[in-house]
Parts: sequence; C-alpha cells; structure tokens
Amino acid sequence: MVSIHFKQAILMQRISVFSFLLMLLAACTRTSVTPPDFTVTLQHTSLRAGDTAVFVLNGNPDIISFYAGDSTHEYQYRNRFTADGTPQLQFTSTMQTGSQDSTLHVLISTDFAAQYDSAGIYQAHWTDITGQTILSAGGSKTPSGIINLGDFVNGGEPVYLAFKYEGFQDASAQRTWTIPTLGIINQLKEGTQMPVAATLADAGFTAVDMKGTGVKWSISSTQLQIKGGAANSDATENWVVSKPLTLNRAVPDKGLPVKNISANRVRTYSYIYKTAGTFTATFDVSNTTVYDSKGGTKEVKVTVNP
Repeated sequence: MVSIHFKQAILMQRISVFSFLLMLLAACTRTSVTPPDFTVTLQHTSLRAGDTAVFVLNGNPDIISFYAGDSTHEYQYRNRFTADGTPQLQFTSTMQTGSQDSTLHVLISTDFAAQYDSAGIYQAHWTDITGQTILSAGGSKTPSGIINLGDFVNGGEPVYLAFKYEGFQDASAQRTWTIPTLGIINQLKEGTQMPVAATLADAGFTAVDMKGTGVKWSISSTQLQIKGGAANSDATENWVVSKPLTLNRAVPDKGLPVKNISANRVRTYSYIYKTAGTFTATFDVSNTTVYDSKGGTKEVKVTVNP
C-alpha cells in the first residue's frame, strides 16, 4: 500500500513541474519587456598601456555588447559608412621591352556611367593624374608614391580609376606593363585607415579595348598586365577601369559580444588597452523578445597612462 507521504511527494512534484511549465509559457509568450536595470564600474582606475581593464557589471540584461572606445571600437561610429579623411592611392608598376615613351597613363573620373565600352569611356570626363605618380622606368615593382585623391571625393559619389595603355606603330617594340599591387585607403585624421580598395582585386578592374585587336589587358587577382606588340605593330589603345569607388568610405565600428539572451549572467568583463589615452567605453544593453525590445547604454571613462 502506497504511503500518504509518498502520494504527497508525487503531488508536490507534479505541482512543481506544472508551475515551471506555466512560467516557461509566460516567458515564451510575453509581449513586452522592461528596460534593463544595469550599471557598470571600473575595478581599477589606474591603468597603463597593455594593462587589462576589468569592468564590473551589475544587472543581467538579455544582450550586452561592448565598445572599448579605442580605434574601430567607438560606439558613436557604429552606423558610420563615410568619414572625412584623405583618400590615398598607391600601386607598383613594372615596365619591360621596347623604347616607346608615354605609354601608360593613370586617370580618374567622377562622371563615368559604368558603361564599360569605348562609347562609355569617351563620354566620360577623365583627369590625368599620371604626373602625380612615379612609374617604372624599367625596374621591377616600382612604388608609385602616395597619390592624394582628395580633389575627387565628389560628395561621397563613386569615382572610377583607370590605367590607359597606348602602343604606337613605329620601328620599336611596344612596351609591356605590369601593375602587381594596388591599394586605396581613406586616411582619417585620428590615424585610422579605412579601406576603399585594399587590394588590386578589391578595385574590380574591367578591360576595355579602344583601338587595335592584338593587344589586351589581362586581369587576375594578383596583377594587371598588358603586353605590347613587336616593332611596326598596329597602334593600340587599351584601358582597364575600376568598379565604382567611394573615396570617403568608412567601415562602421563594431562592438564585441559580451552576453547573448541564452547565456548565464556575466559579472565582469576584461579588455586590454594597448595604447595610452582617454577612452569612452560603452556597454550597449537590451532586454528583448520577438515582440518587444528595450535597451540603453552605460558609459565609463577609461584613462590609460603610457
């Protein structure tokens, strides 16, 4: 015969399970949330470059992200896609064969309509910036120097970079040109470099043959190259034109994940500040369901000594 105590124990167990299911159902079906009750303090205020800053977190929001306030981790720039700076172009070039002069030109356009054919190129206005560059005189991978493209920012509208090759019909062989590397950055005032086209492949060049049939640009992820014809070859004109480039491009700053909705409570968070300065560390927090979300931020000033 089952004892009364055993029956009571079974009953209490069922009540507990039922209560838990009710709570779970309520959590899953809640349509509103309360704002996070959250504060943060810095455990040690005396820091030097390379030290670990320990932040003490009070409260348990569903989601926590951290912006350290140093380069590329500033909360105020989380939605920034453009920024004032100095766009800079650099590339390397190699010239081989022949003796013809003025066979490679570097140009930029603010009104090219992305029509990659001879008509599209002729309709656009192109500024020749070859004079600002250093081109190979026969050496391998000659650095171009830094070319300031600030005059072409164009209000954030795209611009197009081009290399124009010309081979002339005369008694000397036409030149061979190779562009092994290329990069464009937006140099911000605080020192951060934003990639506009970090590599040659990122620039997305397309070849357009304007005149002549036997000479063409070859394009790969590692180089642009055009091989001219032999002596007395027909005259040729060939372009490679980039994809649209935003010279004042910026990459939005990103926060670091501290906690997601399924994680246990986080009581401290650590971050190493590698350089000296005064930083505004920001914790972006929220309580959220599929129906509602409420959030906020908490800031802490962090002073890092040299």
